[in-house]
Amino acid sequence: MSKYYLKCVQCGYITPDFKTWFSQNQICPKCGSKHSEVWYNTDYKKLDELIKHYPDSFWHYFDFLPLESDNNIVSRHEGAIPIEQWSFLEKYAQEKYGLDIKVFAYRNDLNGGTGTFKDVAASLAASLFRENGVKQYCVASTGNTATAYGLYLSLADVNASIFIPNNALKASEAMISAYGQQVFRVNGDYAKAKAVAAEYAKKYNILISTGNIDPIRVEAKKTMIFEWMRQLKGMPDVYIQAVSGGTGPIAMDKGLREVSAVHPELKMPRMLLVQPDQCDPMVQAWEKAEKNGFPEGFENEYPTIKNPKTSVPTLATGEPATYPIVAKLVRKSNGTFVRMREDKLPDYGKLVAFERKIILGPASAVCIAGFFESLKKGLIKNGERVLLNTGEGVRRAPDYVNEMIYTTKKVECVDDCKPHDMNNYREMLWNAIED
Repeated sequence: MSKYYLKCVQCGYITPDFKTWFSQNQICPKCGSKHSEVWYNTDYKKLDELIKHYPDSFWHYFDFLPLESDNNIVSRHEGAIPIEQWSFLEKYAQEKYGLDIKVFAYRNDLNGGTGTFKDVAASLAASLFRENGVKQYCVASTGNTATAYGLYLSLADVNASIFIPNNALKASEAMISAYGQQVFRVNGDYAKAKAVAAEYAKKYNILISTGNIDPIRVEAKKTMIFEWMRQLKGMPDVYIQAVSGGTGPIAMDKGLREVSAVHPELKMPRMLLVQPDQCDPMVQAWEKAEKNGFPEGFENEYPTIKNPKTSVPTLATGEPATYPIVAKLVRKSNGTFVRMREDKLPDYGKLVAFERKIILGPASAVCIAGFFESLKKGLIKNGERVLLNTGEGVRRAPDYVNEMIYTTKKVECVDDCKPHDMNNYREMLWNAIED
């Protein structure tokens, strides 16, 4: 019996392995759907033994990942990130709203590859390509996926053609290029970049990422469920994440369905998915559906924002093709979509940097803002455990780093200088997020 197989979500057709999946051009030969899921013949009781031990990467869960030989693993120790308890947010919720809650941060900037939520998917992709002899691949991305795939595929000696929209960060482009991978900066938005990438893949018969439903990405990211089982001894009550496409929620659902046979007590946390007000098509769609009482088929109606002007390029998905899937998951979890003010991003970044002595990236700051907005809207209840899934670090967002400056004073001589007490800044920083 083989380790795993892929099953079409639409018609149930079975594809025996990824070698066959790639030869089928990553579609179901029966119905043409791109959406297949990986299922395993492994006894899930083994998972309970695995979560007793500290992993050195998400490959700790090799038996529940679709790779046949561990000799093909391409890894930079990603996916084994500690969950931190953020007491400063707990204290704020108590003092401001009278809520006794626990707040945890799942910090993807600690991943060993590029320091983003995308590293686990890139690691699995590179390993699968190595195992199956794939030498050319292409992907369209707003930035984080592009950079992660650029690194990991270069480690596997796979040639990656990366298509990025015109507003993608220059630092992302520089990193991909430095790895020796090819970058195509498309004159247009993310939707245009995806369209050009698809034409390129067809013209040269090259495999292309199938986006947020890509079984490679889903399988890698579902391992966060295993890590929460290990570190939290269960699921959080509330899950907050900045959302662009939505692989995270899709992977969470897949992971929970996968372990349900041995752990039926584990339930989906209430999803609070956050978008900045300069690129918020999912929020707009949800608000319309909510106003109309969530009519049948509500998930299929969503707007398209062409050339979004957001300052967070990694969240610049103006055409959210996966909204129909993500919206149903959010509805099932009794969650919602949350909008935050993009002009306040530096304030949230400075606050976290001051209180935790870390500098997160702008998309991660969107997540933090979502926590505060959720408190304001009464979306978090007393006694709940809240998990913040912060997506990335700040290394590729130099402009955002520049906005962290607030203590500099221009001086002419030493008489203009005097010692300071950094705690004097605390009140100012907290007040800024209240404006």
